[in-house]
Formats: sequence, C-alpha cells, structure tokens
Amino acid sequence: MIQADAAGGFQGGLTSLLQDHPEQAGLVIGLLVFAESLAFVGFFVPSTPMLLAIGAMLGAGLLEPGPLLLYAILGAVLGDAVSYELGRWMGPSALRHRMLKRRRRAIARARLFIRKAGMLTMVIGRFTGPIRSLVPLAAGMLKMRRTQFQIANLIGAVLWIPVMLAPGYLAAQGLSLLPEGMLEPVLAGLAIAAMGLLFWKWRKRRATSG
Repeated sequence: MIQADAAGGFQGGLTSLLQDHPEQAGLVIGLLVFAESLAFVGFFVPSTPMLLAIGAMLGAGLLEPGPLLLYAILGAVLGDAVSYELGRWMGPSALRHRMLKRRRRAIARARLFIRKAGMLTMVIGRFTGPIRSLVPLAAGMLKMRRTQFQIANLIGAVLWIPVMLAPGYLAAQGLSLLPEGMLEPVLAGLAIAAMGLLFWKWRKRRATSG
C-alpha cells in the first residue's frame, strides 16, 4: 500500500508539473518513455498510466501535440536501442542477472518469437506491457542485424505512442463538457486510479508467479 501511495503521489505530482509547465511536457514525457523502454529500469517506470493521462490532457487542449509526440517517439526509439545494445554486449549472461530471474520464460518466448517472426517481433513487442523492454534485449542477445532492428524499432514507436495516447485523448472529449475548474482534478484522479490499477495487476502477477 505504501508503494501504491508513493506511485500515486508521483503520478499526481508529474501531472501537476505538466499542467504548470506545459512547455516542458515533451522533454518530460520523452525521458519517461526512454526510462520505461530500458531493460531492467523499465519494470519500475509507470509510463503506461502517464501516457493515458497525457492523452487526456492533449484531448483537453492543455498540451501541444506536435513536440510531445516527437519527444515521446524519440524516447521510445532511444530506450529500445540502448536495450538492444545492452543485449549484444551482455549476451546470454544477461539471463543470469538477478533482476531477470522471474522473467527468464518471457525472454525465452521473446527469443523464440524473434527467430520465427524477426522484425515483426519488435513492432508487436511494443504492446506487451511491462515486459516490452525485454524484447529489444532479447534481439540484442540474438545479434539481430542493427539495420533490421532500428527500422522495426522506429515503426513500433510511431505506432505505439499514438495508440497509448488515444484512449485518454478520446475520453477527454467527453470530459470537456465538465464545468470550468473541474477538468484538472478529474484528470489527476483518473491518473492516480490508473496507477492503482497497474500496481494491483503487478501485485497479482507477482503473487501468481511466486
């Protein structure tokens, strides 16, 4: 519960920061998505609920979409690229890392899928939830050609970012009918609720795997 409260506090604080300094939204989201795309680090970064909340802010007209989309896509591409290079550098020894102990099956499935589907795996891998950062790591471990990886990496990021922003954006179109002054509290509440749901699913998955 303490972790959930801390995550909710982070979520609300970041939402307030973006509302108070919308000109910095692109850079903040770019860094957030970059961190979430990194192998090992991405398990602890709640970018999914934040992207939903940011989509709602875009739909409400509180943020400019152009710079935000560019920074978010750039962050996603760079994060996966770093994870890929890390996989090439570490090789199979990455599987012995203590942080991947519970995720060896996921990496094994990703490696098998990469062998069968190649570049397509990099695109689909964007939509695999908390383990998405393991897909480029596995691609690096398998020494996938850099050109193939980077093409698929860019395509996946261009598709993934708008898809993640769309639900919040569309929801905000209905929220725009709220009385003046009510939109920001509702957006913050939705962001915290999304973070709580994500944390509950993570706890449930961890209890099942344990």
